[in-house]
Amino acid sequence: MSQMQSLGQAMQVLSLHPSSQPTPQTANTAGLEQITLPRPPRIPITKGRRLFYGFDVPEEWFTEYHAQNHHRIQDYDPATDMVWKMYIDRALLRSITGCRNLSIERATHKVTDPTTECDPVRGFKYLITVCSTMKKSYDRRPNQRQLDRLRAIFGREPEWFIDVFDDGSDYDF
Repeated sequence: MSQMQSLGQAMQVLSLHPSSQPTPQTANTAGLEQITLPRPPRIPITKGRRLFYGFDVPEEWFTEYHAQNHHRIQDYDPATDMVWKMYIDRALLRSITGCRNLSIERATHKVTDPTTECDPVRGFKYLITVCSTMKKSYDRRPNQRQLDRLRAIFGREPEWFIDVFDDGSDYDF
């Protein structure tokens, strides 16, 4: 093998990480399109309530995720109160996934099982949401790659949940 061929191969090895290179025009960009997300079914319990699409998490999840990612948190303090942990964890998830529409909400029921409360003691469950039934939020839903990253983090599929509050919003799309 000539020195020129060896140099060419070395340059290929030393090139930028694929994620930092521009996507070729011929590449499959389906992962960059917004997810296809059917509207949740209209059922009596959803009347006047916003619905959120996301992952339900127990409060302890925020503490665990915060501790697991301490190396990514500037001025990490394990004694940080729960509200700040939630805020920091949401910021970490946004950074890791690229999904800017993430929020933390509270829900009472799953749309697929509206007869069972998420948490009978507290009356609600925390959610990491990717969008809601409000038009602006729904229009900002994540792309497939972002949702795949979230699925990998949570180890399951997101679901539709019913908002704690009856704000009269119902469906906006």
